[in-house]
Amino acid sequence: MVPVVDSVARLVAAQHARWGINAVDREVFGTGDPAEIAPILDRFCQREVGTGIGTALFYGASAGCVLGLRLADGTEVVVKAYQERWRAPFLQAVQAVQSHMATHGIPCARPVRGPAPVVPGRPHQAIVESHLPDPGLRPYASAAERRVSAAGLARQIAVARELVPSAALAPLADHPLRRVDGGLYGEPHSPLFDFAATAEGAGWMDALATRAAAGRDADERPPVVAHTDWSARNVRLDDDGLLAVYDWDSVALVPESTAIGQAAVTWSVTADPGGTEFPTRADIVSFMADYEEAAGSRLDDVQWRAAAAAAVYVLAYTARCEHSLDVKGMARADQHAARDRLAEAGERLLGLAPGEGR
Repeated sequence: MVPVVDSVARLVAAQHARWGINAVDREVFGTGDPAEIAPILDRFCQREVGTGIGTALFYGASAGCVLGLRLADGTEVVVKAYQERWRAPFLQAVQAVQSHMATHGIPCARPVRGPAPVVPGRPHQAIVESHLPDPGLRPYASAAERRVSAAGLARQIAVARELVPSAALAPLADHPLRRVDGGLYGEPHSPLFDFAATAEGAGWMDALATRAAAGRDADERPPVVAHTDWSARNVRLDDDGLLAVYDWDSVALVPESTAIGQAAVTWSVTADPGGTEFPTRADIVSFMADYEEAAGSRLDDVQWRAAAAAAVYVLAYTARCEHSLDVKGMARADQHAARDRLAEAGERLLGLAPGEGR
């Protein structure tokens, strides 16, 4: 192995050891071997930014693989490599939004290089962006933090409204994790999850998801450009405002109520140990009201109930992920929070009265 990429291989191996899986890495790079992944990334950097890797700063894998780097010339960047579903037109649209956000005061990294194949001849794409240091991943709990998160989402959507509609943004309507017509869920975000093979015992989750999808999709207002994973995993904040927002490949064209509901049920959640508890029904509704106050406008009755239904759908999807891991014997001891909250609050959220909780 080339010595300068040893640090990449060590971080990749540590990620595999921590989680016991390398399914996403195999999909993205065509190999799960850290010793083979490291030179793939080094060659990518040489091709796309003109210099190789000096040392690695961090590595993670979820829907894709993300690597923080200090390049040989001292520049710090982040490389994000994707599963095949994340196509170049979609990623180009994401970068257009991300650049607009950074220019207009949303704290996020700036695009450095557009999508290019991770490995020449393979369809899997990667992008390069500036390194925005992480202020620290932690779950949120307070009402003040909830209000900041809701106001941050309202600000993000308001800034995005300033974008001139164009064909370049059209791919955002076709997000890689979208629900395919005729199916209850889209393809899971990671090859680790197999919903079809783990369907036994999940019927009650699917029944709630079916009703939630119908309620969410009842809102037929024109879509907005929104960050659809506005969770504590991706949003850093304190009581005074946003500190950093990551994971811009979660941007999509969706009804505003969908973005609100999905954020309302995940704003406090990191998904790491100690950060898996989902907001209560009352807290979900309070987030929705906080968003209205920050945005300076009220949701109509259809939007209000659609937002609550969107929250239930996210709980159902996440519960299915937990169930899949459980059936396969791969779940952590704390990976049941979505199922618990869905069972406790799903029906009551779907029965939310117009304006209830404001």
